Amino acid sequence: MSGITDYLKALWMGFISLPVILVIIQFLSTQLSLSRFGIFLTLYKGTPLSINYIVKWLLLAESEALHGVNFWAIVITWGLGWLFISDWVRNIKATFLGVFSTYGLYILYLSLYHRVALKLVFPESFIPILLALASTTIMYYLRKVKKTKTFFERLRDSGVAIPESYLKKVKLPTTCDECGAIILSNSKYCWKCGKDLENK
Repeated sequence: MSGITDYLKALWMGFISLPVILVIIQFLSTQLSLSRFGIFLTLYKGTPLSINYIVKWLLLAESEALHGVNFWAIVITWGLGWLFISDWVRNIKATFLGVFSTYGLYILYLSLYHRVALKLVFPESFIPILLALASTTIMYYLRKVKKTKTFFERLRDSGVAIPESYLKKVKLPTTCDECGAIILSNSKYCWKCGKDLENK
């Protein structure tokens, strides 16, 4: 069941966040006056942006999106977007499925809902999928290599003294020796008879 939930998280975040990231990149390039350095991103031309126009850019189906800085903005959008999504979802199979499904949903959204005739060019139009898969794979291996610390290890590293009784590993569920009640948590006393479980 968690695989389906992870897939739906990846799909939802991919479908929603990529247009937002692209608009943020356009906003930052304008606000930081990157045109002084020859960086001209032409997504926004002074008129309100429609979501179908942004999605056409994300699919590289808009001819303007294939050139220069515009192309690199799409590369950054797909790469960063799926890097963050895969870090959040933490399930590489679900994220891979989310990448393909997001791309497919964008196509369905434009062709069925907006009746836009799409012209996808091979291989350029499929570069976003490869970038998303590469980002997902990179994040997967970064998480695999990086040792995750437990909460108590982080506390100890920050200088907080942890009592040894908190670090004792307890196999759950367990039973009370006194009354035979099933204990589902690492409690000090039995919930049924009150026996001290730490001092057996």
